[in-house]
Amino acid sequence: MICWSCEAQVPEGAQYCPTCGHSQSNRNTSPIFVVDATTELFNAVFVKAIVGQEANRAIRYKRPLSVLVVEVDHAEHMHHDLGVSLLNGLLRELAQALVQAVRDTDTVGFLDSDGPPHFAIVLPETDAQGAVLAADKTRRSIASHDFEAGGQWQRLTVSVGAATVNLEKMGVQDLLQEAYLTLQQGRADGAGPNRTYNPLHV
Repeated sequence: MICWSCEAQVPEGAQYCPTCGHSQSNRNTSPIFVVDATTELFNAVFVKAIVGQEANRAIRYKRPLSVLVVEVDHAEHMHHDLGVSLLNGLLRELAQALVQAVRDTDTVGFLDSDGPPHFAIVLPETDAQGAVLAADKTRRSIASHDFEAGGQWQRLTVSVGAATVNLEKMGVQDLLQEAYLTLQQGRADGAGPNRTYNPLHV
């Protein structure tokens, strides 16, 4: 399907264009604000819309779908050492490193910076095993990246929570919340930073 506004490719059944944010069913509405000013990624509002429509599509057509929530390790120390301006520059560089670590068909967004910064990665056509592989690849890619904007924080690590749509469960499934809770539970279990957590705490 082609977006009527920007002519970008739109996934089948999508309510909004992932490129310009225009509704695909109502041309009289304004596009939803899609870009986070700090990271230049899709913002939390748009990511939640994408996850919702992708989950509905996955359930309807019985297709796999997974979501990752990525948390920056040691963020409180980074903020103390760098301050807001340098930290924002580092987050922008981290955002681009995350985009480069995933497939072209995946969507990377920024969820929040209240506390440790959190990013989301939407993985269409990806089951639970594939999500863990994608999360581990992402962690390794970030850990081996030299960050120019970070000053003494040239090397970073991230921890990742994963959630996969349950094709046997009809109705709303908040994969972002599930991935976030899995990440927090893994942290609470004391497994340490730079880990991937799925519902089995892999």
